This record gives sequence, structure tokens and C-alpha cells, in this order.
Amino acid sequence: KAVGSTVKLKVNGTAKEFIVVHQGKPSSVYDESCNGTWLLMKDIYENRVWQSGNINKYESSDIHTYLNNTFLNLFDSNIRDAIKQVKIPYVNGSGGAAVAYGANGLPVKVFLLSFCEVGWTSIDYSYFKEDGAKLSYFESGTGSSANSKRVAYLNGSAINWWIRSHSTDNIYYASYVTYNGGLSVDYPDYSFGIRPCIILPSDALVDDEYNLIT
Repeated sequence: KAVGSTVKLKVNGTAKEFIVVHQGKPSSVYDESCNGTWLLMKDIYENRVWQSGNINKYESSDIHTYLNNTFLNLFDSNIRDAIKQVKIPYVNGSGGAAVAYGANGLPVKVFLLSFCEVGWTSIDYSYFKEDGAKLSYFESGTGSSANSKRVAYLNGSAINWWIRSHSTDNIYYASYVTYNGGLSVDYPDYSFGIRPCIILPSDALVDDEYNLIT
């Protein structure tokens, strides 16, 4: 499947569209486990808090726990078993902590995209660390075309959606893509949209209706 095309996976019994946002390993900062087909939910699934305790530490956040337990179990069992266990780069701690990458990445099956994966770099926003690499589906920078690729909808309305990155100048703010595709920060106990991302083996198959075959 070409980057930008969609496949359908059942979530809680309902078929949801996922965009193919990357094929392969995005860069050398990723563990080899990330070499696969990256699928991002096309529409926002729901609104949730990033972390109720107002500290920007993704590895212990409420959203990370939710995605890899409650949400993961919403997939049909054959899909759940096909999702790869991967190690993604992340800021290992709150505030100005260092990025952990490669084999030291965070073990996940379901995750939020990072600041870098949706097309930004520390040149665009100096108070963010390079926690990954741009995925093929997205465009680089802060222009209108790049922003439009980041816009996502819930029930037909464009709304803010969380990413896993956070600003390094304090321990409180988590980050999100705004309703118009820009970047902003706020307290992590706010309820914003989520777009779960998973990685499947590159040899996974889909049928003529774009449903995953396992």
C-alpha cells in the first residue's frame, strides 16, 4: 500500500480507517523493530487527558497506559496479535530530559506520534528535542501545506490532538497539534483528541475492501 492510502481495522467492533503514514524504518534513531508499515488512525478516536497529574513524562502518562492496555484490547484478537511490539524514541523523563532512542526506546504497541514524526524539528521550535524523524506522509515545516496534512477531525469538526512530545523548558506542559495543524502546549490534564498509531509487519495483507487479513 502506498503512503497516504488507507486500510480498515476494527476497533471495538467498528471498522476504522487508518492512514499508511510510513513504510520501513524512518531513520537510524529507531530500533529495527520499527521497520514495518506505520498506520495512523485517520480521524480522532476520542478526547482524553494526556496525564491527570500535570507532569509531562510520557512513559508514565495516563495516555500511554490507556493506549497499551484498554485501547489495545479494543482490536479484534487477530489484529492485536499482528501489531508489532516496537521501541520508539522519546524524551526519557520530564522537562529537559534526554532523548532515548534505538534499543533504548520506549517499548509500545500503540502510541502517539512525536513532534518530529509529524514534520517539525528543533529549528522550527527550539524548546523541543529531536525525538524521531519525519514520517513520509507528513510535510516538513510550519507552512500552510504542511499544517493541512496534520489537521484531524472528530465527528466532522477539526480539533486539537495530542502528540507524545513535550517542551523542555518546564515539567508541566504536554504538546498537541492544533485544530489548524500548528503546534501548541498546555497542561496535560486537559482533554484533547487522540490518534493512535501502530506498526504492522510489512508483509501484512489487505483484501479488496482494504480490510487487514491475518
